[in-house]
Amino acid sequence: MNDEMKPKRNWLLFYEIANVMEFQPERYAQESWGKFMPAIGAAERFRDEYGYDPPEDDFNWTKVEECGTAMCIAGHAAMMTGWFPTRNDMNGAWPTASWASVCDQPGRDYAYGKDVQDVARDALGLYEDEAAILFSGSAVWTPDEIRGFGRGDRILHEGDSRPSSHEEGETNEV
Repeated sequence: MNDEMKPKRNWLLFYEIANVMEFQPERYAQESWGKFMPAIGAAERFRDEYGYDPPEDDFNWTKVEECGTAMCIAGHAAMMTGWFPTRNDMNGAWPTASWASVCDQPGRDYAYGKDVQDVARDALGLYEDEAAILFSGSAVWTPDEIRGFGRGDRILHEGDSRPSSHEEGETNEV
């Protein structure tokens, strides 16, 4: 593989995500690309603004400042690098917000989005197989493990044949 093809770990982004996990654990939910976790009183303000009780995935939550979005590692990587949830009008009752498909402009339709896994993989500087393990909804990570991955620690399971980015000397440490 030539040097252009090797991903370069974005250690700072890994550290930012680890800090969210450690200091704002209510904003971390590995089982979800992104879900709205409204702060106390936010539902009432939503109801006053839009005139109805909000479902958890209502797209209008994207317009409420204190929506309290909780996300997995991939969702945080996308959001922290300027990506937004897309709008999905296909469910019928109300437009929903999707963090599975993200766009670099707010309010865009789901069809114009990119897969959050692809966006996050590129932002973090991962190989596809590393991203699959890191982004698994059943994975359990600690903030220190995430920081370690940012430094180049191995993400793949023991016995995997390809060396990690760290072993190839491909981190972007300062």
